[in-house]
Amino acid sequence: MISRNSIRIKVMQALYEYSVADVKAPKHAEKMLINAFEDMYCLYIKMLALFIPLTQIAEQIIEVKKTLFFAKEEDLHPNLKFIENQFIRKIGENKPLQKLIDHYGLGWNNDVEMVFVRKIFDSIANQSFYIEYMQDTTRSFANDKTFILTLIENFLLENEMMIHYFSERKLHWQLDYNDVVIMVYNTLKGFKEKQAETVSIPPLFRISEDGISEDKEFMLNLFRFTIQHDEDYKQVVIKKLQNWEADRIAVLDFILLKMAICEFCCFPSIPLRVTLNEYIEISKYYSTPKSRMFINGLLDKILDELKAEQKINKQGRGLMG
Repeated sequence: MISRNSIRIKVMQALYEYSVADVKAPKHAEKMLINAFEDMYCLYIKMLALFIPLTQIAEQIIEVKKTLFFAKEEDLHPNLKFIENQFIRKIGENKPLQKLIDHYGLGWNNDVEMVFVRKIFDSIANQSFYIEYMQDTTRSFANDKTFILTLIENFLLENEMMIHYFSERKLHWQLDYNDVVIMVYNTLKGFKEKQAETVSIPPLFRISEDGISEDKEFMLNLFRFTIQHDEDYKQVVIKKLQNWEADRIAVLDFILLKMAICEFCCFPSIPLRVTLNEYIEISKYYSTPKSRMFINGLLDKILDELKAEQKINKQGRGLMG
């Protein structure tokens, strides 16, 4: 479920933390990397658990308004479309999800969290897409599903209030937030009206029919091999530097270069063009303004030399591109 790009970014972050640590402990660093992915999955479950509490808050507001002395007609006969949203009900009925929520203790159960849920609902209720949804008299699973997917796209993604809230609970959640929202969107997009309550929630790492997760193996091996061959990859980079001292290279740039070399040499099923494009793109967002051109030019030279030295052996899918 998690993309290879997201895996590379988290491995990059773990390698950075490892590189600046006073004591180099690869096993401990690997454990911390695994924990970071587990935390990411917990945020994913927490986000999936948000929709039912939103309807509960909406229902509480409706009930309070009914008791007002000067209750209006719309208060006495409220629009129940949101609290009766069929798609949210389908999410709440999913037994594997409820089991995961209970297992990790990720429900929105206490008063403090429900105060935040109230803030989120109040903000949603002022959005134009919510107002249009409530005014639309259509009542169908498809209509309700479209609304929730729109809510995720137009409200939850890059929502500063949500990011701030989650960052106060776990620092990594601030970095993971947008990737997790995309994962939530993709999961819910696959929900169908007639699907069974027992349909599984996907794990963080895709698992093949033979029970193996290539993505998890990729994550662990990319981290391990980059550390194991750190000095060799460093020398490969240094050989290609022209009028540039190694210690002037940004730490993240050096890490990205080593990770790319690792993929060139140790992952026969990954096409060379995929590796090049991914690390150039990551450098654009996580390193210096000039890093993209620097890494692009250097990796082209390094790749030519590795090919000449026959250190690259691509197979299967790796031969594409």
